[in-house]
Amino acid sequence: MKAIPSCLIYDRKGFTLIEIMIVCIIIGVLVAMGIPNFIQLQDRAREAGVKANMHTIQLAIEDFAVQTSGVYPDNGASTTPGGQTVEDLCPSGAYPKNPFTQAPTGVLWDADPAAPGVIGMNPANTTDYTVKGFGKKFMLLLELTTGF
Repeated sequence: MKAIPSCLIYDRKGFTLIEIMIVCIIIGVLVAMGIPNFIQLQDRAREAGVKANMHTIQLAIEDFAVQTSGVYPDNGASTTPGGQTVEDLCPSGAYPKNPFTQAPTGVLWDADPAAPGVIGMNPANTTDYTVKGFGKKFMLLLELTTGF
């Protein structure tokens, strides 16, 4: 049997530079495609949080009306006979957190919201209301009103 010269034995123990570069390029393309989608999903989730906050405030307004014989609050200082405001009637006794800033949600009375996560009642009077919310860049399509 003939011995094979050592220069002809191919002993591969790793990756070539080309292989590593191709893997890095593929990973880079996947990341470049994934980050914008991830950011868009985060924004959509925050806007869903604003819609949930709008509903929470609507329930507090309706609770207020039940306690005041059908009279809705026309400003943030309006109180029930027990001295509670709409904010006090929200779960935990405070307006929910703004999903964009993590601070308490700003609530405007007789004004449309114009900042991310802010909620406005416009119009707000003792007979009806309309709850509006602001998303990342635009007013949300959802408007909550009295049941009449």
